[in-house]
Amino acid sequence: MFGGRATLCGDQGMAPKLASLARPHPILLITEHHAGRTDVPSWESRTLGHRDPGSMDDATTHDLRAAGWTRRGIARAVDAGDLIRVRRGHYATARTPEAVMRAIRVGGRLGCVSELRYRGVWVLDDGALHVQVAGHTSDLRHPDAGTAPMPADSEVRLHWHDEAEPGPAGHASVVDALADASRCLERRAWVASVDSALRRGELSRATVHALRQRVNAAARRDLEGVDARAESGLESIVRVLATDLGLRVRPQVTFRGVGRVDLVVEDWIVVEADGAAFHDVSMSATDRRRDAMLTAMNRTVLRPGYSLIVSDVAAVGRQLIAAVGNHRRVPRSGELAARARIRARRLGIP
Repeated sequence: MFGGRATLCGDQGMAPKLASLARPHPILLITEHHAGRTDVPSWESRTLGHRDPGSMDDATTHDLRAAGWTRRGIARAVDAGDLIRVRRGHYATARTPEAVMRAIRVGGRLGCVSELRYRGVWVLDDGALHVQVAGHTSDLRHPDAGTAPMPADSEVRLHWHDEAEPGPAGHASVVDALADASRCLERRAWVASVDSALRRGELSRATVHALRQRVNAAARRDLEGVDARAESGLESIVRVLATDLGLRVRPQVTFRGVGRVDLVVEDWIVVEADGAAFHDVSMSATDRRRDAMLTAMNRTVLRPGYSLIVSDVAAVGRQLIAAVGNHRRVPRSGELAARARIRARRLGIP
């Protein structure tokens, strides 16, 4: 069907056309008469001032011709630098992100975790380019050279769609991106991305319903526990882990004199999910002072870092269970810890 092999994420079947543009495209705000002239504002300055994803990321020859451009005018705009020919029949501007142009070169639009990352949603990213493609697409191309076929060793991950939510040109909708991510990400990391999308306003409670219709039964159950209060993806992962272990957990709890902490487990275990990608953040003097104050309140403080949460969640689970089991203020602590260990084994967390 196409000249190369790419990874297929999820069981999404073959698909008809991608949805049409959801709104008038800002590329059409420039007329053919303006292209290449120096006495009129550039495309960028003539577009709407918002930063909606895809607001000026992709337009097809059909879009331009429908707006009154001639082929000669399009060619002149390309020569002048007002338009960039990304792939045959697809145009962008210099402000179009490279990831979006790579997805267009492949033959689709930015999708899954690549689209979520673009929107600023927290994702546990695998570094691959994720592209949403329609089922009729047969001419898949190299993401960095639109005239070359998809290479056999491509790291591109393809998401085929029978139907696609309307979205900005060059971009999957946030619902489609999250639905695809439910099949690419480990479930706790996926919940973290949904939490982040809610917190950032990319996803509303109303659109959670639409997302629910596009994921499997297990993901629908996970959606019951999403929480927009989470301030980081690491916090979300630990929250879901604690819940999986049968432990009571409250997010974003405030202590007098200390301030807000990420999580409180069984009322006495405080968890601060520290760190950033690729490195763990060293404790500051403020962190030490906060921990000392919490310890004086008979709280146990855990600070699992990025590498532990991401690479060894079982170790985090063992930390939580041990802290609960050893705390004298936790009612029935030994029983709770024993039950949590049984749950951990059932979940495959050694």
